[in-house]
Amino acid sequence: MKKGIFKAIVIWSVLIWGLALARSEQKPLIEVKAQVDTATITIGDHITYSIIIDRRKDVRIIQPGPGINLGMFEIKSYNFHKPVQKGDRIIERYDYVISVYDTGRYQIPAYPLAYFLSDTASKPHIIEAPAITIYVKSLLKGEKKHTLKDIKPPLSVPFNYRFWIRMAVLVLLVAALLYLLYLLWKRKRERGYVFTPPPPPPPAHEVALRALRKLYESDLLDKQQYKEFFSQLSEIIRAYLEGRYYMKALEQTTGEILKDLPQEVRQDKTLYDMLKDILTVSDLIKFAKYVPAQEETERIKREAVDFVQQTKIVFIPEETETQEVSEALKAADSLSKKSQTENEKV
Repeated sequence: MKKGIFKAIVIWSVLIWGLALARSEQKPLIEVKAQVDTATITIGDHITYSIIIDRRKDVRIIQPGPGINLGMFEIKSYNFHKPVQKGDRIIERYDYVISVYDTGRYQIPAYPLAYFLSDTASKPHIIEAPAITIYVKSLLKGEKKHTLKDIKPPLSVPFNYRFWIRMAVLVLLVAALLYLLYLLWKRKRERGYVFTPPPPPPPAHEVALRALRKLYESDLLDKQQYKEFFSQLSEIIRAYLEGRYYMKALEQTTGEILKDLPQEVRQDKTLYDMLKDILTVSDLIKFAKYVPAQEETERIKREAVDFVQQTKIVFIPEETETQEVSEALKAADSLSKKSQTENEKV
């Protein structure tokens, strides 16, 4: 009887230990959460915005700083809690007291956290704390009650000559403006434009390459102003994507851009990895205070130029097309004459 009870206890202990081990193995290497103590405030109220990081102890991170980007919100104070270790995991919490001074709907942007898979790893990875929407209401809660007063007796209004003269002048000016607008509309309808048509804008790749060349010739890297340099580089590439593929890249995050890329770019692994490397490293430097090595900086500079060169639209001049058509017509005419001569000989 005792042996049976002991055997049952051993079996249950092994099962519970196995379930706990499987559960711990299923937990990801790192988790990042973002939360607020309230999502609806009035103007000037304070919100506590918290970033909570749950990671395995051998995973290294670049900790959030006191000056992270929180959109329209102003950071009033911050409190970085002491890390708590639970088994093989470490839990860290970073609190920011923030506020905003206008009504409406605002969003605390997603925070990109850079982490490394080990203490010796050199290649960073990115995980984002989700964005949070905050609603700011007005302090006014309704109209004040007013006491009723007696009606004032009617007043005699004298004829105002100045007022009517001003009204006449105003009517004449409005009539003249309407007539001018009619003439402009008529001219646009007849010619297709009101004034001299502007020259066509330069291709997106020319604008991007010109901007990259100007950026590379600057002294930002010599002054170790990496954040400013890579911010400009990322903006140039995003503007190129807007002009080349008609995306809203300047308003999107890196993840949204990579998701909305055209199929031709997503299927080309070289182009896709090149763009992902440029945008990811730029985000690390802008938001996570990552300092790149010289070899990495030179690689990103080359990749930016190569990506624009390999994805630009190649225009075929009309003169070349006309010349090719003319040569084809001449060849056809010569062949026709040769065939006619052979028939005559026969």
